[in-house]
Amino acid sequence: MNRLRSNTYLFLTQLSAGTVLIMPSVVSPFYFAKNLYTLEGYLFSFEFLGMLFGSLASGRIADSIGRRQALAMSIGLYSVGSFIPAIGGINAFFVGFFIAGLGIGANVPVANAMMNELSDPGRRGLIMAIGNAMFNLGFVVAPVFIIFRAINYIFYFGLAQLVLLVPILWVPETLKTSYAPHNGSIFSKDLRVKTMLASATTFFVFFSTYGLVVWFPSLIYRGYFKMPEAIRGVALLVANIGAFSGALAVAPIVDRLGRRILGMINAAVAAASELLIPLILSSSGLLAAMFLSTFGMEACLGLITIIASEIYPKELRGTGLGNALAWGRIGGIVSPLVLALAFSSGLSAVVPFLIISAVSIGALAGFYVLPETRLASIDMQ
Repeated sequence: MNRLRSNTYLFLTQLSAGTVLIMPSVVSPFYFAKNLYTLEGYLFSFEFLGMLFGSLASGRIADSIGRRQALAMSIGLYSVGSFIPAIGGINAFFVGFFIAGLGIGANVPVANAMMNELSDPGRRGLIMAIGNAMFNLGFVVAPVFIIFRAINYIFYFGLAQLVLLVPILWVPETLKTSYAPHNGSIFSKDLRVKTMLASATTFFVFFSTYGLVVWFPSLIYRGYFKMPEAIRGVALLVANIGAFSGALAVAPIVDRLGRRILGMINAAVAAASELLIPLILSSSGLLAAMFLSTFGMEACLGLITIIASEIYPKELRGTGLGNALAWGRIGGIVSPLVLALAFSSGLSAVVPFLIISAVSIGALAGFYVLPETRLASIDMQ
């Protein structure tokens, strides 16, 4: 029961972090002029820059002083950071979402390491997939503020996440003192190739995932897609529900079928759907392609997170997962900038989605060469 309560709490932290992550793409169309694609790209990338530093730092902190302290730090950062834009002005947006990015980047590897360590070996994939689904549910929560015309209150909602610091007092520390400090390295002879493969695959997955998640809200509300204004809010929800559904769909089968095969299937589905998005003329077809593209890539994101947590021994898990996710954050930084240039350069509308599709194929190749970790030795845990 203690494990159930602890994992439920970790699920809530993932929901909270996911809601804060998507806030810039939800609020930007209401604060910036319609033609400022490049400015929005810089804002998104600034948040991901914070996430990069947060991912790199938190893994080492969590492997040295413990998971709970690192988790508490992450919640405080993204809660306060998400409120700072309420001050007003472009500088407040950049500073606030950079700090929020630090917290989100720190939160994800620590929470996933704890979920891994609080779960039975035969249920690790299930628990971590549910955690990733909760993170993606946050993408659905944030747009609700648009639907109810309460966009200005979203910053106060971010600050309210500080309440999550209270229950952490009852969550057990999962890093035993016998494991820390450690002298190993994720680039040792035995782990070097696995580290490089996990880093590259995570980069590809995040590039495509956040190319979609970050730009869909802005493109929908700026009228990039030819659809009636009345259903633009529905389109955004469909894309975000697709992300949540993809993350959740793999949960009941990932411990039976394995991580690699599910990763390859979902990457293929996403790559095909991304290529079709700019070619579809009907609103219903476009909604279906949006759903499948976010479904596939968010499933891949959850799967690569599981693999990256299972290829390392316990004393290096936070560092290894933090490193892989840091490369993912680099993908998240590069993606908005590359796509912003593509959208504003006057090139064919197919080009940005061709880029995303090609990178998704790279993710498929990564899953193909990565080891299957479903039956990872219990001694590693």
